[in-house]
Amino acid sequence: MAGLKSFLYGVAPILRVSPAALYERQRALVNIGVLETTTGRGPGSGVPFTAENVAAILISLLAADSLSKVDKCVADLCGAPPVVLVPARIYRHNWVKGGKPTFRSDVGRLLAGQRPIWNSDHNFKLDSFFEIRVTRPWRGQLVNSAGVPFDYFPSGDVDEAMVGLSISITAAIERGMLSELITFTKGALSQIEAGEND
Repeated sequence: MAGLKSFLYGVAPILRVSPAALYERQRALVNIGVLETTTGRGPGSGVPFTAENVAAILISLLAADSLSKVDKCVADLCGAPPVVLVPARIYRHNWVKGGKPTFRSDVGRLLAGQRPIWNSDHNFKLDSFFEIRVTRPWRGQLVNSAGVPFDYFPSGDVDEAMVGLSISITAAIERGMLSELITFTKGALSQIEAGEND
């Protein structure tokens, strides 16, 4: 199994941050329980490289501008369910049927070149998602080409006080960078898959 650390060294130039800064994010996410490690030494140990683990790193970059702020709020945002304004019974059924998607899992699917699970009912092509946004630290969004955001809130509910009555800071990975990240992540996953099939 390939390690996330190796991938971070390759993706750092796209994100315009140092590999060491990304690795420190990885360590912080391990410390708060977002990323799980495999025990041992050498190849096959550490944090495995998966699209969801990459998504957690990206979400932490958007949600916290410093390592000291990588905390429970970031963990909660990674696990945030999607929000859709439908009756609770229908929402719960569709959410469970969809595999209980979270902001992290849908961002991971997007990075792997797959359609986010939650938005599969919509007639949007994969390339129509062009932005990942985090409004610190209480909302994640995937934004399509029409500018329609798909929201993910840690509580699962829209908190009107947070949305409309507070000063917010929004960080985003926009179209150009997102396209590079998808291409790089898909390529790395393909190489690993090809190596495992040899």
